[in-house]
Amino acid sequence: MFRFFVIILALLIILALGGYALSLLFKLHKQNKFIQNAKKERYLNIKNSIDIIARSSKFNAMWTLFKVVEDMPILEERKKLARNQRMKLDLEREDAEMKYQDEIKQELHNLLIEMEKF
Repeated sequence: MFRFFVIILALLIILALGGYALSLLFKLHKQNKFIQNAKKERYLNIKNSIDIIARSSKFNAMWTLFKVVEDMPILEERKKLARNQRMKLDLEREDAEMKYQDEIKQELHNLLIEMEKF
């Protein structure tokens, strides 16, 4: 009789721990989904901000650099590219960055001055 109660108690403990583990897995899944959505929202917000800044007629060099990198893959898409393709895109981006480096620095300085007005 005692053995029967011990077995029942052990099964109840196992079921309780299993339920707790499932609830933790559900919370983890929910948290990962939240983080993924937050990252996507942050990326879109940054992209929109860059787009707004770059479209301003006062920031032509930034707009030109944006047009160079606009269609380049990022994040997971970039990781899927072959190494030589990534290097080619990096060289293209770096060339544009170097070409417009001085102008962009001046535009950033002007942008900071404009932001201080707000």
